[in-house]
Amino acid sequence: MNETRKVRWYEVMYVVVLVGLLAWSVFFMNPHKVAVVDMDRVFKDVGMLQKIERERQKTEFYNKGTAMLQAYNTRIKSLKDKMDDAKTQAEKDKLTAQIKASNEMFQQGIQPIQGQMQQFEAGAVATFRKRLQPFINKVAQKRGLDVVVYAGPNILYVRNKSDLTEDVVTAAKEFFAKDMPLIDPALGGAAPRR
Repeated sequence: MNETRKVRWYEVMYVVVLVGLLAWSVFFMNPHKVAVVDMDRVFKDVGMLQKIERERQKTEFYNKGTAMLQAYNTRIKSLKDKMDDAKTQAEKDKLTAQIKASNEMFQQGIQPIQGQMQQFEAGAVATFRKRLQPFINKVAQKRGLDVVVYAGPNILYVRNKSDLTEDVVTAAKEFFAKDMPLIDPALGGAAPRR
C-alpha cells in the first residue's frame, strides 16, 4: 500500500493555470462599478422643496384647505371657551358633542383636499425624477459607472467615492433654478389649478 504516485507535468500546469486565472480575476478583472445617489438630498439641495411649497400655496385646494382649517380652529376655540364657562354636566355634554361633530365634519371635508395635495406632490416628485435622470446619466458616464442606485433604507454604508449626490447636485442645480412648470403634463399628472 505504500505506493507513491508521480505528479505529471500537465497536472502541475493545470493547477498553475487555475491559480493564475483566480489571481487574474480577483486583481485584474474590472468588477461592476456601482454608485449611490441620495435623492432626498438632491431634492432639497436643488431647491425643489421651496418650489413645491410656493406652487402649493398658489393652488385652489391649498387655499380651500387653509380656510377650512382656520374656520375649524376658530369653531373649536369658541366651543372650548364655552366648555370652560359651562356650569352643568348637560351643557358640557352638549358642547362635547358639538366638538365631536365639528371634528368629524372637518375630517370629511379635508380628506378630498389631502388627496389632491398628495396627487400634486406625487406629480411634482415624478417630474423631478424624470428631469434629474439625464444629470445622473451624465455623471455616471463621466465616472465610468455601470450601476447607480438610489440611497434608501436598504443601503447601510456608502464610501465617499461611491456617493454621486454632490456631483449630481452640482450638475443639476442650474437647470432646476430655471422657471418651468413644476409638473410635466406628459406624465399625466394634473397641473395645479390657481
